[in-house]
Amino acid sequence: MNKCRNIINFYLFANKLKEKVRTGFIEIGINKERIESVAEHIYGCLILAIAIDSEYKLNLDMYKVLKMLTLHELEEILMGDLTLRSGMTTEEKKEKGRLCVHEVTNGLLKQEEIKKLLDEFNDHKTEESVFCYQIDKMECDFQAKIYDLQGVFSYDKAMEDLPFYGDRADEIKSKSKTASDFWIEYDKPRFEKNEIFKDLINEIQNIKEL
Repeated sequence: MNKCRNIINFYLFANKLKEKVRTGFIEIGINKERIESVAEHIYGCLILAIAIDSEYKLNLDMYKVLKMLTLHELEEILMGDLTLRSGMTTEEKKEKGRLCVHEVTNGLLKQEEIKKLLDEFNDHKTEESVFCYQIDKMECDFQAKIYDLQGVFSYDKAMEDLPFYGDRADEIKSKSKTASDFWIEYDKPRFEKNEIFKDLINEIQNIKEL
């Protein structure tokens, strides 16, 4: 077994995330020459987790959290960054994701450990996985807010997502004064049970300038 070759192969796979642009920002028409990559989203998640851990007493395994956040988008190397517009169900996405992660980690000695970690992330049952899931969603909303304040996120384009919000569409529209409000209002129920995230998403939404 060539351990160096395993490391190189895995890195070359993961390196592709630097070039993969976040699909949601393309679909919503962010009017900017350079849009966030998946790798940059991962970096944003890590920074948020470190900042929250700094300010609050969290009873979490932070090594596990940071590792989970570092690896949570491995599936997107092969299957892409799927959004609400893909039409794929959660279970379909999970199964396809497992197959992609299996291929990406092929040869690694800790392949099964990585696969179990990402299954944990996707199941949202442990405290660490729920925390990571909320970080993942909040980072996306935070970046949307940044694009909004930069003037590259159109309110009219944000309206195009309404059909994907189901029976919450009218409620979200009524509460959304800016483009990023649509995404933030859609995700708010995910944060309701956690006071840290509940307070933080409200603070993010109320930012007036960068």
